[in-house]
Amino acid sequence: MAQQDNKELQQEELDPAIAGLEDLPNEEVFEQQVQSREESEAAADNIDAVPEPAEDKEQEDDIPVEEENQDPNYLRTDPKVVGYDTIEQQEIIYDYILSNFNPISDSILDIGCGRGDFLRHIENAYQSDVKYKGVDMNPQLIEVAQELSPSGNFTNSNWFDLDGNYAADWVVNIQSSILLYEDPGENFDPVQGLRNTITKMLELADHGIVISLLSTLAPDAYDEDYLVYDPIETLDWALNEYGAIGGNVKLDHSMTDAVFTLTIYK
Repeated sequence: MAQQDNKELQQEELDPAIAGLEDLPNEEVFEQQVQSREESEAAADNIDAVPEPAEDKEQEDDIPVEEENQDPNYLRTDPKVVGYDTIEQQEIIYDYILSNFNPISDSILDIGCGRGDFLRHIENAYQSDVKYKGVDMNPQLIEVAQELSPSGNFTNSNWFDLDGNYAADWVVNIQSSILLYEDPGENFDPVQGLRNTITKMLELADHGIVISLLSTLAPDAYDEDYLVYDPIETLDWALNEYGAIGGNVKLDHSMTDAVFTLTIYK
């Protein structure tokens, strides 16, 4: 009698989904067991799909997103855009470049002209019109150059693609060989790239060229991503290539420790 009571008590404690199955035919019992198992598996699979509580989502939305604190006019005004730490440094280099020729009487081709800062520096310093052409591979900078100097002659192009229509008395490259706008590939040689640039500049120049470069003698003075050049190696190559045929080659490293200029008169 006690065993029967215990059996009845255990039956009452069974899960409601199973209790009473003994009163059903065997087929119905089997179907309900299968259905119960499928529902249990489905519930387990959906555990990860339960959405986060709305309260947590609201807290997440309240977290402020830190926006970049940048002057919207930086592309037009910041000297760092064109490779200088300060405007004063930029003007010192520009003045030295101009000491090599007369910008009023001589025509100028500025390869890697950026946003045309060199043109406006000449116009402000001499208060005169200038026979100037500017070329740069960066379309954004050329667009800014045309906005800042509407009457300027600017072209978006690779300087190696220029023909004789761009020839000028003087061809200048003011630190444009220290930056790369495109991936040059694994086999890129910056020294050979510089030599090719100088050769192209001389092809387009009637009187001479001036190019300013970052020096290996001041490795801590510039960003490690910039291309730098050995002034002694550069001078030796220029003398061997152009000094022997009557060209007057001059290298000046007196402006700053980080920058030197190479001038070649034709």
